[in-house]
Amino acid sequence: MMPYNALKEAHVGGWEVAFVLLIVGYILYRLGKAKAGKIVHMLLRLMIVIILVSGAWLLFQYHTSDFYYYVKGILAIVLFGLMEMSLGRARRNEGSIGFFIGALVVMVLVIMLGYRVFA
Repeated sequence: MMPYNALKEAHVGGWEVAFVLLIVGYILYRLGKAKAGKIVHMLLRLMIVIILVSGAWLLFQYHTSDFYYYVKGILAIVLFGLMEMSLGRARRNEGSIGFFIGALVVMVLVIMLGYRVFA
């Protein structure tokens, strides 16, 4: 079994990288650099898988009785949808600023929940 700190660091690091990749991918798509945007988009999807696996592992291994983390998990899944929608619409040159801003707001909220700012 992985030690708790290694798993937590993988999860936190995944969120940090995902935040940067979302912004970079959105900018690249909006600048018309579709190939570079697609590479960043695929890297973001990889980070989403790492975040999901490490987050589920942390939740069910160490925090099963804490409802707070279940709310964070549900918001994170909503966030992944917003990230995909904003980048997908940016790639197709459709209106995506609302999804992008929504994704940033929900991401900040999820990160704050992870650090237990509201508890």
